[in-house]
Amino acid sequence: MRYLMLVLSTPDAPADPGDVPTIENWVRDTYDTGRAIIGDRLRPPADAVGVQVRSGEVVVTDGPFTETKEVIAGFDILDAPDLDEAIRIAAAHPMAFTGALELRPFWPLDLDGAEA
Repeated sequence: MRYLMLVLSTPDAPADPGDVPTIENWVRDTYDTGRAIIGDRLRPPADAVGVQVRSGEVVVTDGPFTETKEVIAGFDILDAPDLDEAIRIAAAHPMAFTGALELRPFWPLDLDGAEA
């Protein structure tokens, strides 16, 4: 199963997070073993735009949609057999020690109705 792992920067990072693993080791251990497919950092929220269509018009807004103290700083797509393995992979990420991670399982669209 695939999981979207959101990497969050949080304002309540511990002053001394302890022995934080390096991102280089996490990338090597995760990507080199096929447990992650793609991932990257994201530009700051100030560079984001919102897109909506209202009454047939495209409305583009600057910045994030909501006021929040957490910022999505990056993402990875994990390929894990179950949630327990995805949690194990996430718990080894450096941002698990200094920020936060959110795992969301993919929910594929059933465009051909095979699961109806």
